[in-house]
Amino acid sequence: MSAPARRYLTALGLVLAFGGAGEAIRVTRVPPAAYRPDFAAIPLRIGEYQGRDLPIDESIYKFLGAGGMIEREYVGPGAPVRLSVLYASDWRSVHSPEGCYPAQGWELVSNEKVTVPVRADRGGSQPLQARLLRLHKGEQTLLALFSFAYKGGTTPDWAWMGLRVALGPKGAGGLVFTLSTLEKPNAQAARARIEQIFAAAYPKAIEFWYR
Repeated sequence: MSAPARRYLTALGLVLAFGGAGEAIRVTRVPPAAYRPDFAAIPLRIGEYQGRDLPIDESIYKFLGAGGMIEREYVGPGAPVRLSVLYASDWRSVHSPEGCYPAQGWELVSNEKVTVPVRADRGGSQPLQARLLRLHKGEQTLLALFSFAYKGGTTPDWAWMGLRVALGPKGAGGLVFTLSTLEKPNAQAARARIEQIFAAAYPKAIEFWYR
């Protein structure tokens, strides 16, 4: 069994255990608020990058059990940046992108935890916690960054997100942000692109939690 598989099986056990405790706690709380994400608030123009919305495969949307989703491509200096944001009220529907790329033929070269500075009027301005993957396929090298968000913070770890959602406000759910771009002209420039888009998209994407 691969290391990621073992990690997710362990994480699932922890989340299920704590999730049961969280459910017991939540029954004494007031009825949940209705959370409705509005990803249209994410700016189409970010610095020199212009975004355009991409069609969403309805079969994938239903399969994931998503309560909201956006797929967008930003074009500007360097290679385009692909942004995907998925929301679900149930943490089990917020999947990790970590295993998706190898399934698509990408070979994982490196996997590291990173932080991305951000200023947000809602949810605080603490650095965003994310994971940065470097992947290789054929003649191409891809940088992919993803982060899980819950009401109150971010994490690069699926298990911690699941725990925070299970013990957090009922119905608040969680988000997963995924950004990717080809490593052109170099790794530093590619990373700067995806961090710029992420830092601008995040504050608008989470506004629905604080209305």
